[in-house]
Amino acid sequence: MEVKEEMMDILHKVWIKLQNLPQSSPLELGAFSVLMLFVATFLFLILLSCIHCCCCGKQKYQTTRVQPM
Repeated sequence: MEVKEEMMDILHKVWIKLQNLPQSSPLELGAFSVLMLFVATFLFLILLSCIHCCCCGKQKYQTTRVQPM
């Protein structure tokens, strides 16, 4: 249950930060935007890799049979 509590704590901190965003300084606004852009890009790349690896029917490497001479 510790992991769940830690995740809830992190989400709670992000929620508070989102609520205080309109009155924050431009530096904090820019830093938060860059952080959210990084997280969104990371999740998008994970999604693309799952789609490419798991959902494509192509085999990347084809095996060749070795026949005796």
